[in-house]
Amino acid sequence: MSDTSNTTARTRTDRRPAGPLALVKHLRGEGLTAIDAATHEPLERIGDGRQPHALAVRPGGRWAYVPYMGSNALEIVDLWTLSVADRVDEVGTAPVGAVLTRTGRYLFVSTYGGLPDDDQPGLAVFRTADERVDRVARLPVGKAAGLAVDADNDVWVALRDDDELLRIGGTPPFNVLDRFAVGAGPQDLAHEPTRGLLGVNNADGDSVTVVDTHAATVLGTVPAPNPRGGTAVPGSDRWIVGDTEGDGITVVDLEAVRRGDLESAVADRVPLGTPTAFPDVTPDGSLLAVDAYDDDRVAFLDPSSLGVVARVETGPTPRHPRFSADGRVCYVPSVDADTVTVVDVDDVRAGDPDPIAATIDVSEGAAPAGCFRTDRGRYQ
Repeated sequence: MSDTSNTTARTRTDRRPAGPLALVKHLRGEGLTAIDAATHEPLERIGDGRQPHALAVRPGGRWAYVPYMGSNALEIVDLWTLSVADRVDEVGTAPVGAVLTRTGRYLFVSTYGGLPDDDQPGLAVFRTADERVDRVARLPVGKAAGLAVDADNDVWVALRDDDELLRIGGTPPFNVLDRFAVGAGPQDLAHEPTRGLLGVNNADGDSVTVVDTHAATVLGTVPAPNPRGGTAVPGSDRWIVGDTEGDGITVVDLEAVRRGDLESAVADRVPLGTPTAFPDVTPDGSLLAVDAYDDDRVAFLDPSSLGVVARVETGPTPRHPRFSADGRVCYVPSVDADTVTVVDVDDVRAGDPDPIAATIDVSEGAAPAGCFRTDRGRYQ
C-alpha cells in the first residue's frame, strides 16, 4: 500500500455534507464530480484516477472506496471533506468491481488482469480501517468482473472467461463455497437485496441468469440480447435489463423464472429506437428511466404498462440515469455534452413539457458516464 494520505482531509471534519451526494463518474477525465443532491450544485472534483468503475461506501457514510479501471489503482475517498485520503497502487490490472462485506470490515476488488505479484487475475481483499486499507488476501480465481454481497455476508463473483459464478465466504480464509455454471461471458451483476435475487448478465451468451442468494441456487437462465445493468421493479415481479447493441429493454417475469417456466419468462421486449444499458427505477417502483447510446433523450416508462411516459432531451449520449434517494429527481449524465441533467420526477408524471430542474456542467472532456449515489449513512 502506498502511504499518500491527505492530512488536510483528515482534519477538516466540519465540512460534512448537509445532505445526500450524487457522484458522477468520468469516462475520459480524471476522478469523480460530487454534486449536492439537495441543491443540485457541483461541489468538487475528487480523485486522480481514470475510469472509476465502482463505489463501495463503508457503514457510517464517510469513507468510500473507488477502483479505477484505467489506472489500476484504488482511492479511499472522504465523503465529508470530498477529498482523497489515501491511494493504493497496483491492486491488479483493470479493477472493475468493489464491494464491502456487510460490516464494512473487508473490501473485495475484482480485476480483469494480473494481481500484484501474481500473473493471474482475480480478487484483492483488503481489511478496512476508515481511511486506510491493508491487503490481506489475493485470490487468483480468474478474470473477475461483477461483484455482490448477500445477506449472509457471502461474496458473489462473475468469472468472465470461465462462464461461472462463485460464492466466496466474506470472512477469512475467504474460501470458495460454491461454483455455478451460468451463460457465456458473465459480466456485471445486479443485486436485489430485499428478495435476495441476483441477475447475472451473460454478455457473450445473450442471456441473464437469475440466482436466489438465500437458497444459493440458480433459478434459471433467460434469453436477453446484449444484457447490461439490471433492476428489479419494487412491488412487482419484473426485472429490467438493457440491450447495448440492439434496441430497447428486455423485461423478465421473475415469477415465471421461479416456477421454472423459462419459455415464458421473457415478459416483453420494449423497443426504444436506441441501444440501452443500466436502467433505474424509483424506490416506489412507479417510474423507470432508460438511457440511450444513440440518442439525445432519456426515456421514462411506466413499469406496470411499459408505456413511455416521456422522452426528455438531456444532451447527446445520456448514460446510466440514477434516481435520487427520495425518488424526486433523476440524474442523467451526458457523455458527449459534459453535463448532468437533473429531471424532476413529478413534472415527468404530470406531463410537463420541460421537466428539467437543472443542468450541471462538469469539466470539459470529462465525459460523464454514470452516477453513483450515497445518502451519507447508506449506499444503494
